[in-house]
Amino acid sequence: MKKMILVLAATLICGVTAVKAQDFYDFSAVSSSGDTLYYYLDEGTAVVTSPGDFDNEDYWPEGITQPQGALVIDGTVEHNDTTYTVTAIDMYAFYGCDGIISVSIPGTVNTIGDNAFQHCSGLISVNIPASVVNFGSYVFSGTALPDPIYKDSVFVYMPDTATGVYTIPAQITHICGGAFYQCASLTHVILHNSVNSIGPGAFLECDGLTQPIYNNTLFARLPVSYSGSYTIPDGITTVCASSFTSTFGLTELIMPNSVTSMGNGAVSGCTSLTSVILSGALTKIPGFAFMRCTALSTITLPASINSIGNMAFFNCTAMDSIVVKSTTPPSVGFNAFRNVPGSCVLIVPCGTSEAYTETSWGTTFTQIVEDCGSGESVEDVETSPYLVYVTDGRIAVYSQDGSTSFTANVYDMSGRRVASLQNEGKTTALPSGIYIVCFGDKTVRKVVVTNH
Repeated sequence: MKKMILVLAATLICGVTAVKAQDFYDFSAVSSSGDTLYYYLDEGTAVVTSPGDFDNEDYWPEGITQPQGALVIDGTVEHNDTTYTVTAIDMYAFYGCDGIISVSIPGTVNTIGDNAFQHCSGLISVNIPASVVNFGSYVFSGTALPDPIYKDSVFVYMPDTATGVYTIPAQITHICGGAFYQCASLTHVILHNSVNSIGPGAFLECDGLTQPIYNNTLFARLPVSYSGSYTIPDGITTVCASSFTSTFGLTELIMPNSVTSMGNGAVSGCTSLTSVILSGALTKIPGFAFMRCTALSTITLPASINSIGNMAFFNCTAMDSIVVKSTTPPSVGFNAFRNVPGSCVLIVPCGTSEAYTETSWGTTFTQIVEDCGSGESVEDVETSPYLVYVTDGRIAVYSQDGSTSFTANVYDMSGRRVASLQNEGKTTALPSGIYIVCFGDKTVRKVVVTNH
């Protein structure tokens, strides 16, 4: 077998994924429509694929003739005197074949992979048999198919010419990734509460939306034109992938504690976002979640968070501090904090700095301090040997009993030390902002200096 596919989809669930080897296909054969199609073998069945290299996005290399006109995919194909049943259409199988006008899919096929017919700009008709129960993302995006496509409980495709308000049919439980991609003239999409899952990028580039799209449990999309602070409605349990992507005017996002999961890239590219309050029930920061949120200077990760996905905070170039509440360091994905400033301070629970330092957190952050106090601007913590006060813009430190000898360093949120205090002392007047006071025994205070 020269090309391999891994289908990670249950019946009637979108998001079919494939893994291909580098030989691209096993054999070719002429279909009954006269088109040369390409196949690889998978557990005794044939899968229609592209002849090119997925890794280089060269799906139909120069010199290979693309299918034209009325394409017929046959239910069986001959190779080396053996007849194989065609059971799937691979991801990107006909990507960019703009000469195809219609497609007839045989009743033997049960799976159509991601982007299989994407950018077949001449495609105006497709016959999908009842046997197809697995659909990938963006299957028909960029085609000229004139009508919505949905089968049983799965919504697959909406023409990008759609206008106004559209109501998802009541029987739909899943919306495929990219199903409404580039439907720029839609103003709203109404979801019934029967919809319980939505694929990645389902409403990307629907730039004409005027209302948020959500039902009782899923938040699907905030209009890209939205500006200011937004609070996700209480009761929402899932913030879908790409649901806030590139909402450039969004300045604050408040998430209720009902939210238990976020999809990949949910808040990516929100370049005006300065404040985020996450749900205390969230367990994972997914991949690309806050990528390119270039105004975000601080974020608090609740104690419930146990993992950070790949590139979750990539290019968050204004990040001054990250507060992690979990006493066990969450796992960290590939390039999760790439291009976060080296001066960013990581604030962790009291007594856990060593544990964080010994993990990948320690190789990413050079400044890891412990939060052993309440985080108020004036603190008097009975269990602490230190007192911290803020008066007239000056931070003052004292020992509880007046006899303890100590050193305290004061840092601003860029990681710059602004003062070093021996025993009892007071800084000069400081600009308004958040400061970190680090004592010699690793006790730390986060203090707020307000305008004075």
